[in-house]
Amino acid sequence: MDILKLRSFVMVAKLGHLTRAADRLCLTQPAVTAHIKAIEQEIGIALFDRTPGKITLTRAGEILLAEAEHVLTVFEGFASKAKRIKGEVTGNMLIATLDDSDFIKLGGLLFGLRSALPLLQIRTRLVLADDVIDGITNGEFDAGFYIGPIDHPDFGVQVLRSVTYCTVGPVAYGKSLSDANWRVVANLPWIAAPERSHVARLQHRLFDQQGVTPNQVTECDQLAAMLDLIRSGLGMGLLREDLALNAAENQEVAIWPHGQIDSQLSFIFKLSAENDPAMVGLLSVLRDHWHLKGQVPGLA
Repeated sequence: MDILKLRSFVMVAKLGHLTRAADRLCLTQPAVTAHIKAIEQEIGIALFDRTPGKITLTRAGEILLAEAEHVLTVFEGFASKAKRIKGEVTGNMLIATLDDSDFIKLGGLLFGLRSALPLLQIRTRLVLADDVIDGITNGEFDAGFYIGPIDHPDFGVQVLRSVTYCTVGPVAYGKSLSDANWRVVANLPWIAAPERSHVARLQHRLFDQQGVTPNQVTECDQLAAMLDLIRSGLGMGLLREDLALNAAENQEVAIWPHGQIDSQLSFIFKLSAENDPAMVGLLSVLRDHWHLKGQVPGLA
């Protein structure tokens, strides 16, 4: 049974006439008759009493008419909302992003948004983790990608994936790292991440748990350059696991196996905006792009 057949049933019931119902539906009379018969055969119940020149509802038809009208109302509401989301959502949205566009699948997301919400103007801005939080809080950003735990009652959170960071040093440190303890590793030269970055937050957590402080000899304000600085021999640093493993396989860096820390990549937004058509559409495209269909954003 499909919506078109239900529409025929409801229209005939309201008008009490097959030909007039067919005209209203822009169908032929035989097509409408076929729809009614198909429904009756499927449910095994007669919906109409037919006499020459007249068609009236049976008692069963009267009862089922209300249900059919309800189904049509729900479907039309669904179709209307889908239409608003797909083609009629307008406005501007600014999304905060991280330094690795491939890791957050930014290109595919923007392409999906462009296709699904062509009237919605999307802009992105590369910022550090703390700036994502501050920007969403004060309304500068509509949403953003974030690595780390979220503890904010005003945020909606869509978890995208888990992520692990590794303690990594230059290849020349490999032999000394093999049997080093936390104090030895902390005393090696370290490349500090920007203070407001997620890498800095993870590094603080990692070393605070051990009661030691890394010997930071320089700070790199570009997280994307961290791998280059480590393999150049400048010092130790935290790298995302996939990058660290690839570099270690190519004998560009040495991984200290005891210095791992787990976190998560999330997409966060102001909870008060969760029912805004643009946000509904954005989150729908995001979940589809990340293959999270059926999941809904949780609360922080």
